[in-house]
Amino acid sequence: MDIQKLKYFVSVAETLSFTDAATQTGVSQSAISQQISELEKNLGAQLIIRNKRPLQLTWAGKVLLEEASSLISITNEAVKKIQLAASGVTGYLKVGFLGGIEKVILPQAVRDFRQLYPNIYVNLHQYNWAQINEAMMREELDVGFTMSHRLHGFPDLVAESLRTDFLCVAIHRNHPLASERCIDVAALANESFVKFTQKEDYLLNDLTYQICAEHGFTPKIINESRDLTALLFMVEAGLGIMVIPGPVREVAGSEIRVIELSRPKTYMDVMVAWNRNNINASTPIFVKHLLNYKDSMPT
Repeated sequence: MDIQKLKYFVSVAETLSFTDAATQTGVSQSAISQQISELEKNLGAQLIIRNKRPLQLTWAGKVLLEEASSLISITNEAVKKIQLAASGVTGYLKVGFLGGIEKVILPQAVRDFRQLYPNIYVNLHQYNWAQINEAMMREELDVGFTMSHRLHGFPDLVAESLRTDFLCVAIHRNHPLASERCIDVAALANESFVKFTQKEDYLLNDLTYQICAEHGFTPKIINESRDLTALLFMVEAGLGIMVIPGPVREVAGSEIRVIELSRPKTYMDVMVAWNRNNINASTPIFVKHLLNYKDSMPT
């Protein structure tokens, strides 16, 4: 049913005059008459008795008038919801995080975002480094926090830098190297390492083996885990050391020292990223909001 035709009918039915309805709606009398004739044809029922002055509604016309307000209201509400969804100010946003690099800004950013856009539901999901990039590539996530290292290997992802940091090593605070400001990778040749399983985070795995190979040794791996918290617990227990992106210091705990690796330093950016094919209208709104917090990230 054409809602505009229905609105014309309501105007005629309430005024019982084509002339008054034309004035009320701002269209010609003949146009309204034609529109209602088409509505009657579409419905297969006469709605108005035209040879009466004032006009009279048929029984079918009276039934339609009773239902018209509800139909118009439902349609207007549906149109409003569609327009809000298209504008991105209502909907569902899936955001992926790594569990450390975003701690400085993400909780506050989400709280503020929900106040500004209460009709956008933000659902948070935690991933490891490689997993989060792959999830964005598969469009399982609308937005994700990641690192710049090898991001070019995910061609559908676009990203904005939030912060520049370095590759680091996590060691117990009582470790002989814990007081150093920078540690030469070669000094770690005899250390025991803990790391993610290759399946869970091949990016960090590859980077760990790469920097050790560049300094002439293969890391001695004594334990692996799928979970960052478990790995940091191993470091805290003095079982081994771990190569990590610098921002993980935000969740490392007081018993752990996170120290930059030198010769040469490996720079990497903390990034907010999304799939270039993402059609969720809330995504650019969230990214723009998030970038307002960029200056609050420590350097």
